[in-house]
Amino acid sequence: MIVQIYGIRTVEDARMVVGMGAEHIGVSYGHVKHTPGQLTCEQAKEIFEGVQPEAVRIGLTCATDIDEISEDLRAALPDVLHLSGDIDGISPEQVAELKGRFPGLKIMQALPVLAGVPIEEQKVLDYVRSYEGVSDFFLIDTKAVDAEDIGATGLTHDRSIDRVIVESTDVPCIIAGGLDEKNVADAIHETHPYGVDSFTCTNYADERANTLRCKDPEKVEAFVKAAKNA
Repeated sequence: MIVQIYGIRTVEDARMVVGMGAEHIGVSYGHVKHTPGQLTCEQAKEIFEGVQPEAVRIGLTCATDIDEISEDLRAALPDVLHLSGDIDGISPEQVAELKGRFPGLKIMQALPVLAGVPIEEQKVLDYVRSYEGVSDFFLIDTKAVDAEDIGATGLTHDRSIDRVIVESTDVPCIIAGGLDEKNVADAIHETHPYGVDSFTCTNYADERANTLRCKDPEKVEAFVKAAKNA
């Protein structure tokens, strides 16, 4: 079971979560500010270059302009680009163009799942079919109804939807959305994903969540152990 920890803002936190058993580290960055906690390209580059060599370095963007994204990638190139903005803002053809500009770059496309809405009333399976030809991973995450970007809400959604998505595609799926050490094992048993992701629930619960050293080592350790022992 692959464990992906998001919200990494320092080399120290990156090394800490990998040392505890996480395989993927996620960094939100860019030269145009889109979300709170987003790092500069210079900060992201320092983390990408400073983490353990076995770590898979994920760079998240909420941008939808591929020229803007390309500028960020030229400044700080991750192993995997996580597209987490408005999914309708970048077409599959544009994703293919990005991959052509950066040979070897993998794509993690976020899939938006609305909480409390039946799968028949959502577009997520249409997105799976549209983007699976250009995606190396899918990140299935909860989308707030009034938000343009996908995820980082700490909200859960119906895991049976995750199971349907996982079974509908050969693209490796990482599940996210309000996962913590208490519910991650059940989520794994229900959905059989490639991996699990945590951001909000492995942060400190106090003002430290808004600082660069935002990851709580005790929560990270508990989450990784729960996922690996599921």
